[in-house]
Parts: sequence; C-alpha cells; structure tokens
Amino acid sequence: MRGTAVCRQAVHSLRSGAARSSSSRIPLRFAQTAFVAVAIGGIVWTAPDFRKSWVIKNDAAPQVDHRVSADDKDAMRFDPDTQIPFPLHIAGTSASSPALSLVGLGVRKVSFLRVKVYSVAFYLEDSLTSRLRDIPGWRSFSAFDLIAAPASAPAAAPPASSALQGEALMASLLDQPVACAVRIVPTRNTDFAHLRDGFTRAIQARQKLARVGGRLTDAEEERIAQSTQTLKAMFPSQSVPKGKALTLTRLAKGELVVEYEGKLLGRVNDPWISRELMLAYFADKDVISPKLKEDVASGLEALCKR
Repeated sequence: MRGTAVCRQAVHSLRSGAARSSSSRIPLRFAQTAFVAVAIGGIVWTAPDFRKSWVIKNDAAPQVDHRVSADDKDAMRFDPDTQIPFPLHIAGTSASSPALSLVGLGVRKVSFLRVKVYSVAFYLEDSLTSRLRDIPGWRSFSAFDLIAAPASAPAAAPPASSALQGEALMASLLDQPVACAVRIVPTRNTDFAHLRDGFTRAIQARQKLARVGGRLTDAEEERIAQSTQTLKAMFPSQSVPKGKALTLTRLAKGELVVEYEGKLLGRVNDPWISRELMLAYFADKDVISPKLKEDVASGLEALCKR
C-alpha cells in the first residue's frame, strides 16, 4: 500500500510539473510506467532531464580553396563558394585552340536572394602569361587597377599604378592576338536555352552601349545581328545537368568556339561577338560575377610579378 501511495504521489507531481512546463516532452504514459516500476522494485531512480538543450557541434574543417601543383596536368582548383572543380589547364578540341591556363574563378549569383547559378573560370593563353607586362598599360599592373571602376573610384583609394583601369585594361588585353576562354559549370540543373538567353542578353547590352557611344556603323550592326543568330542556333534543345562544363573560347584571330563537355557545338567567326562576350565578365557596371573579376585581378597581378 505504501508503494502504491508513493507511486500515486509521484504521478500527481509529474502531471503538475507537465502542466507548469510547456517544454517537457516526456509522454505521460511512459512516465507512469517508469515510476510504477521504481515503486515496485524499490529502486531509487532519478529520471534524466529531457528539457536540457542538446547542442550539435560541427567539427568538420571548413572547405577551403585548394591550389595544387601546376606541374600536374590533371591538377584542379575548387571554387570555394560551390566546391566545383576547374582544371588548371585546358585545351580545345581543334588544332587552332592553344593551351590555356586558369587565371581566376568565381560564382555567379542572381536575385536579391543571391542564388548561386553557376561557377565560372577565366583562362588565358600560356604564351601570353610571360609577356603580359609588355602590353600597353600592364607593366605596373595591380589587382586594384582592374577592380576599380574608373568613373567611380573612391577618393581614398590608392592611386592607380597604370594608365588604364577597369574594363579598359581587359579591352587592351583582348586587342592583342591572344586566345582566352570562360568555362561555365552550373550549380543546378538547367538547359541550353537558359544559357543561350543569358549570352544573348549580354551581347545585346554590349551592343546598346556601343551604339549609344557611336562606335558601330549600320553595317556592323547588321553583321552583329546575324552573328548573334548563329550563336543562338548552335545550342540544342536539351537539359544541362549540374556539374557539366560549357566553354566559350576566343581564338587569337577573334573566332568564338563553343564546346560542351569537350564536344564542339559551333563557331562564330565574328571578333566583335567574342570580344564583347569576354568583356561582359569584366564590365565596370553590372558585372556578371564580382567574385570572378576580383579573383582574375589577383591572378593577373601574380602573373605580372613573375
């Protein structure tokens, strides 16, 4: 009888405590069974406090940007924002595509939610890396020269170390007979139509700027329109899984070569189209990927200091 009284008192106390504390998660039936077992067995038992907070610790080391030996032909570098790997060296499918080396990479984000759309890398012809300082405006190049927009550089910014700044620097680079490329790897499943429309909008925006600046004739406008249609027509109507690479290469003579996973999609023999597509990634305003622009600036500075 005494054991039964103790059990009833314990259950009554538990019910009162459960009513007072909304944080308790112990089912009443489980509590009754536990206390009955204690009363019958004559064992002194203290129930664990399930109301204490459980803290899950993440002991995993943070992902970092991995740089490996450039002597390894299969060496990769990972985008720290997406962990997408990019080879340090690439070569096109045709004999006219020279060996290119990775200069910098970054993630493309869209909307106010900053959704990661794709990672993009910029490659430059190997033969140019040793003579970069010989190009006008590049002898004393620093990363700040490319990142800073000429018309909006803050007054407190360090003085420019070259006569050119921002997009004009990349324009002077692309005016040389040099090959370069951008490689795009989606972070989520997409399709060729989405990528095609992005390139088309970039070309049209650049064309509008050139038109307003009086840098295009009517004949050039007509040629650009035809070249844009040629570019759009080469993209098939199919999906592009995340992690697959689309590469746009500008050859030394200005031809644009588009490849998907090592397979040729098509060519556009229009130096204006290839030049402006590359420059769109280094624009002074509305840059496609600020992370790419900053990383390429650092990579070019390292090349100039060799």
